[in-house]
Amino acid sequence: MSIENRDLKPGTKLVARYKDQDYSAEVVEIEEGIRYRLEDGREFKSPSSAGSAVMGGTACNGWSFWSVAGEEAKAPEAKAPTAKAQKAPAKAAKRIGKNGNGLIERLPDEEGLPEGQAKFFCSGCMDAFLAPADIEPIGCPQGHSPENQEAS
Repeated sequence: MSIENRDLKPGTKLVARYKDQDYSAEVVEIEEGIRYRLEDGREFKSPSSAGSAVMGGTACNGWSFWSVAGEEAKAPEAKAPTAKAQKAPAKAAKRIGKNGNGLIERLPDEEGLPEGQAKFFCSGCMDAFLAPADIEPIGCPQGHSPENQEAS
């Protein structure tokens, strides 16, 4: 877990896991100011430079790399399945008929529509419209239909 409070006091222990190895550092105060001391005794002016040393010279954001000991992220627990109903997979749009400028298609998502209504899409005018669910429209409200190929 990244470090949120950047006002670390001397004596604070920092921990990190990198390439399946655990590392630690301690916040220390010396004459020159606050330093971050690795287990091998090397001291750095910032958590980023200490983290970079652990990573073999690769630049890193030390505030994200290190965690305060005792506050590190726990491994996520497996979640128990919930009784929540699973959403049915989306259905493909049903092509109703070819019109002069494309197709009229019934759209699969009927959630929130008035009862007995279905949503259709006309690729001629690129517009959706509602129609009774029990019919297959031969055209759209803009006049696109197989009989009227020039309608716009």
